[in-house]
Amino acid sequence: MTGTCPECAAEFELSGVEQGEIVPCPECGVELEVLNANPVQLGLAPEEGEDWGE
Repeated sequence: MTGTCPECAAEFELSGVEQGEIVPCPECGVELEVLNANPVQLGLAPEEGEDWGE
């Protein structure tokens, strides 16, 4: 399976990914979330905010 980075448009091979998994783009390094596993659809991963002990 191939995926396309929405940030830099690089195409790269993915295997064994599941929906909700976070994968790095091998070209630009941005973290991507697997929105759909079949066919592969990638989106920018949500940034983790500080919880400040909440």
